[in-house]
Amino acid sequence: METTKISKFTKPLAEDGDAATKDEKSMALPKKKMMFMDKMPSKDVDRSHHSMHEVIDPAIQKALKVRERMKVFDIIDGQSMDVTPMPIETHFETEQYKKLTEKARAIHVIPIRREIQSFKSVASSLMRTRSSRGVQFHLSMENIVNGIGSERMLASDLTISPSYSSYIDESSSSESSVEEEIGVKFHLPYIRVVLSKTDLILLYEQQSNTAIKDTEDGNFTEEDNTRYDYLTIGRGKVRRRSDAETQTPQTLYKSRKINTTKKEMSNKASYVSTFEMYDTYRRVGEEDPFAALTLQESTAISKYMSKEAQCAAIVKLPSFQWVSMVIRRLMSGNNFEKSLRRYRNMEPIQPTVAKMEYKYSLKNLFTFLPHASDKERRAVSDMSFCYANNDILAVSYGIYSYQAAKMPETGQVCIWSIKNPCDPEGYYFYNYPAVAVEFSPYMPNLLAIGLLDGYVEVRDISDLNKPPIAISQRLTSPSVEPILALKWIRQDSSSNDANEIDPFLSLSQDGTVTRFHIIRGPHLLGFTQMVLDRIEGKSEGLAVSVNNALSAEANARPHCMSLTKHPLHADIYYILTDEGCIHKCATSNQMNCLEVLKTHKASVNCMDFSPWSPKLFLTCGNDWYIRIWLEGIFKPVLTLHNMYGPYQWAGWSRTHSTIIVALNRKQCEIWDLRRSSLKPMAIHTLQSSYNTMAFHWQ
Repeated sequence: METTKISKFTKPLAEDGDAATKDEKSMALPKKKMMFMDKMPSKDVDRSHHSMHEVIDPAIQKALKVRERMKVFDIIDGQSMDVTPMPIETHFETEQYKKLTEKARAIHVIPIRREIQSFKSVASSLMRTRSSRGVQFHLSMENIVNGIGSERMLASDLTISPSYSSYIDESSSSESSVEEEIGVKFHLPYIRVVLSKTDLILLYEQQSNTAIKDTEDGNFTEEDNTRYDYLTIGRGKVRRRSDAETQTPQTLYKSRKINTTKKEMSNKASYVSTFEMYDTYRRVGEEDPFAALTLQESTAISKYMSKEAQCAAIVKLPSFQWVSMVIRRLMSGNNFEKSLRRYRNMEPIQPTVAKMEYKYSLKNLFTFLPHASDKERRAVSDMSFCYANNDILAVSYGIYSYQAAKMPETGQVCIWSIKNPCDPEGYYFYNYPAVAVEFSPYMPNLLAIGLLDGYVEVRDISDLNKPPIAISQRLTSPSVEPILALKWIRQDSSSNDANEIDPFLSLSQDGTVTRFHIIRGPHLLGFTQMVLDRIEGKSEGLAVSVNNALSAEANARPHCMSLTKHPLHADIYYILTDEGCIHKCATSNQMNCLEVLKTHKASVNCMDFSPWSPKLFLTCGNDWYIRIWLEGIFKPVLTLHNMYGPYQWAGWSRTHSTIIVALNRKQCEIWDLRRSSLKPMAIHTLQSSYNTMAFHWQ
């Protein structure tokens, strides 16, 4: 391996010029006389027009040539291999540095306008780093890389100060020869750094709040201040600390291509009325009826239609029916405002009144009269208020008494609203008279309807245009007698299917109690819950003599009148019969009755429990009496009698515990047991135009 001798650099003086050897003369800089006077050069000294790079680059080229003659060998597997490192070629003269190269070349010819630096500062900078190999010239890395920066720094560093002129021989090279020797690849690149102001990023902010003392906010502020003082200047300042290594989660960035554009927000004035807001929120979630139309259907609709056909199509639209219902309610509210306020008890009696006067009067609030399209007169057979919304009333029209001269052949069920007493909001028409209706107290939108031919169906009144949810069938409910009563019962908690709808009981005229379940299908699942038989012998209650001569009855089963549930026990129900007896039954026992109580000498028409005491109940019948009983006592506590006529209905007041309302075909009686039990406090004669009437207290 060849080696190169490195000689030390010595500054030549004017006196020892003869002692210098030929090699040293070739490597040394030319001698020049200099004079320093307060940083001002002498007039005899000529400034050098060569830059620092023009001096360094030839030395670097010479060192590279010496380096090319060096070879490095290594013995690999017994053979000598050349492992000399190859030089790294860096081509800076590319398109992006083309402008920089042109500027650097133009700077070489710029006249030097730099002040004289002191020799002491130059010497200190020259001795700062190690000497360059092969060049014999001491320069710092700061001076070498000083050209990387702005154009001003590059221009200032490319010019040499007069202090360096004493080491440079002007006659040794010319401007043209120096430029030829300088390699383009050694020109330093130009790097520009642009700093711009970014958005303000808030890292932490602690605002000061002011609160009133002895208030909720004030107490919270004091607690927060106490906690802050404890953690900063109190004992809480000395807390246990530990150093632990953590792993910084990877931060996911979005590229510029997937970022969305900024949305422009603007404020505009607009007017929206209450009706528009109501219509907008009402249409949320509704389906467009024309969205699912095919091309043929849409083409057929778009054809010309007559006015009659257009009106018929508009009436069938659900949106038109809803709008018409709202308009009718608004118009009816103008005429029945006082009745609606009284019905909702918006003007209650003040309890602080010094003198209170009781007036047992009845005032007609609403009259529900459906429009008879077929001119057939039907009696009100039953009615039921919705348990969730007392404004909704379901009324069945059919047969109430068989004394009518002409019996109706069809029936209907109307859904009325207190907000619109003029027109019903829903119709259900049947080929047989409707006898019984009952809303579900557990699912208020379900309505059970019983017909004269023994059929039972369940409807959802939330959508009047939908078909029935389920209808009974003869296979599971073979009874053909009229359905006189319907009662919903609570679903058994031990049932396997918790999502099953609560069942209901139906009472037929022949004494059969059927239990119906709503299943996933078009039919009701029904089975016989109880079948009543006539009583043989004596029963508890009133002592009534039995005629043994009439041993053979025409019908082995009693004629049932009504069905009542127990207010506390969900599995207990009572059946009223024409024998004057009340049969106490349970849903868990399908064979026998739990108890039989004789309450009247004729048929029992109604039974009602007191809302103030669940053990107290009353009964009324065709023997002209109203009797009050206590559960477990087989003798009546109180007996009421006024006129010689059967009582069709009687019930307790829901607001006064001592008031009882009784009803027969001629008059309505109001009893106040606190004042008198011998005669009613008020009697109101009913209109003679009504042959029959049903009354239901909700």
